[in-house]
Amino acid sequence: MPKIKLVSWDVYGTLIATGNDETSDVEELESLRARPGALEALSEIKSRKIIQCTCSDGDLENLKKNLKEARIDYIDFFDDLYKMTPWEPKDFSYIIQNYQIKPENLLVIGDNHDIDIVHAKVQGCQTFWVPELNKHRNNPLDVEKIKRFLDLE
Repeated sequence: MPKIKLVSWDVYGTLIATGNDETSDVEELESLRARPGALEALSEIKSRKIIQCTCSDGDLENLKKNLKEARIDYIDFFDDLYKMTPWEPKDFSYIIQNYQIKPENLLVIGDNHDIDIVHAKVQGCQTFWVPELNKHRNNPLDVEKIKRFLDLE
């Protein structure tokens, strides 16, 4: 398995709990909180000195505020925040070109299979699907699975 040099995170539903498996209108949420396991996963990847960025289709200024409200200080974890086109498969070529890496060195982590994962695979990226299917918003990220995935390199 190729070495992961960069992890690109979806934010809403993946790092910030939204309560469903699709991107939702975050402005309507009463309070934002990190999905269980998110801070641990971010910290684990940072400890391995792997670059992290976001690949969200949300407004970047709102994204910054939402991350802070969810107690995820984006400055501590992310080298960059990338704006993707809403409701369309995400295009990771900008990230690949910006960091001058091969697609197989990019790991995309997201909760929406169609928008986050399928197109990343088509582009040759490695993927890790973390569906947030629990309507009560307590479906944690499986940090141990993420560690095992990173240990395969």
